[in-house]
Amino acid sequence: MNLNEIKKLPDNMSKEQLESYLIHYLDSIENVEKINTLEMLECFSEFADRRANTYELLSDSFRKRVDRFVLKLWNDTSSEIVDVYSSVVVNLNLKMSYNFMKDSLERDLNEEIREIIEDTINEIGEDIEVPFKMN
Repeated sequence: MNLNEIKKLPDNMSKEQLESYLIHYLDSIENVEKINTLEMLECFSEFADRRANTYELLSDSFRKRVDRFVLKLWNDTSSEIVDVYSSVVVNLNLKMSYNFMKDSLERDLNEEIREIIEDTINEIGEDIEVPFKMN
């Protein structure tokens, strides 16, 4: 599946349907050697938007699989990537990726990237696994 195909998916679907599409997508990209990080994150962002419409979390074991993959996409040299990454992490409730993003604040980051991360943390707080919670 590519970004255009994912954008054509219905906005509203069951959690099970969404997970089925996500499984198909993950299966197709997990062993790809050359990746386009931004495009992959944009695909996950499309899935995240649809997940929000289910009003349910992804199943725990599947969410962990997605989390492990998204964590590999972290790149703190691009504000565009960090912005999409933070949205995906929040909207899919990805705990490991969220904590990794928070920990990156201990490194030397450009100011725009630091601001994106701090805004995300201020908005969500510590409860990344609680859907629809904002501070």
